[in-house]
Amino acid sequence: MAKYKLEYIWLDGYEPVPNLRGKTQIKDFDSFPKLEQLPMWGFDGSSTRQAEGKTSDCMLKPVAVFPDSTKKNGVLVMAEVMMPDGK
Repeated sequence: MAKYKLEYIWLDGYEPVPNLRGKTQIKDFDSFPKLEQLPMWGFDGSSTRQAEGKTSDCMLKPVAVFPDSTKKNGVLVMAEVMMPDGK
């Protein structure tokens, strides 16, 4: 097994122009991870203007995966933001 650096990337809720956001984690895989192997990952959506107060627990759902040529065992994970109700 090897350690891979997963950089989850998504668009925040700022207007009129959204910003790119990123969140990184290290996980072990036998080889370069496939999309279906990547876990969903939670974050506080109120800090990115994607949710409010009591319902600010959002999830990052991986939708595409690419090698990051700038890092050894780097993985770029394009993610979609899911609300607590799954939408």
